Amino acid sequence: MRPAAPLPASRGGPASTSGSVPALAPPRFVRAPRPRGSPPRRAARTPRATARGGDAFDRLVRAQPPELLASTHASARLEALDAFWRARGVRERAYRERLLAHAAEDDGREDELYGDPARLAVALDRLQSYFPRAVDVAAMCWKAPGILRLPPKHVAAQLVSLRWALPDLDVPKIVEAQPGLLLRDVGACAEAVALLRREFPLVDAVAVVETEPGVLAEECDVRARIERLREARANGRLSPSAEMFYDGEGLGCANPALFAKVFLEESRSKAEAYECDQRCG
Repeated sequence: MRPAAPLPASRGGPASTSGSVPALAPPRFVRAPRPRGSPPRRAARTPRATARGGDAFDRLVRAQPPELLASTHASARLEALDAFWRARGVRERAYRERLLAHAAEDDGREDELYGDPARLAVALDRLQSYFPRAVDVAAMCWKAPGILRLPPKHVAAQLVSLRWALPDLDVPKIVEAQPGLLLRDVGACAEAVALLRREFPLVDAVAVVETEPGVLAEECDVRARIERLREARANGRLSPSAEMFYDGEGLGCANPALFAKVFLEESRSKAEAYECDQRCG
């Protein structure tokens, strides 16, 4: 009797080796159907850190004392202002520090001009419109910060008055060197030039002012200086360097820079002389 032929292997599994019982296919797992109306399944997402460093960073910032946050903000503000003045051509650090000091003084004021770069840019451009392009109005601000707060009509009127009172002078040039003249009485400036001409007729007073515009400053007080020189000359205490500008001897009268130097030194008040001695050691 012949042995029975082996049964064919079932689909999905190997054929039986015994020849009698077919091998079972591995179980297949079927996903149960979702009930109707249920939301679609979504893969779980790993939470990402925010662009600022996540919630942990935010909590760390909030945990800092208010004094530290205020100090950080003030430091960033001063850096922005310093960069603004550098971009405007104020290269000397000492001059920029003076301008930053004005920003600190403006802190809390209603018109916080020196602490706002946008307002500063507008005010500087407006002031520049009254001067030739070669005049550096940014450099004028650390000398006389009040000029940026002047109304445009005042600036225009002051420049016209200075040109009328001092017709022989290059007004934009002397105002650039001595911007406080925009704040000073024009009549006092004209009087200072007239006093120099009357006291030293052999000296070119116009050339002296253009060489040293500081003689027109209010703190210079030309009238008081001339009175001190007269007193020293009457008492025989006037130096030969100053005497030559009265006598007209030598070439000193033709040198406005030399006259300005001698005039300012020889006519110093006692307070100025003391302060100079203290600085010189």
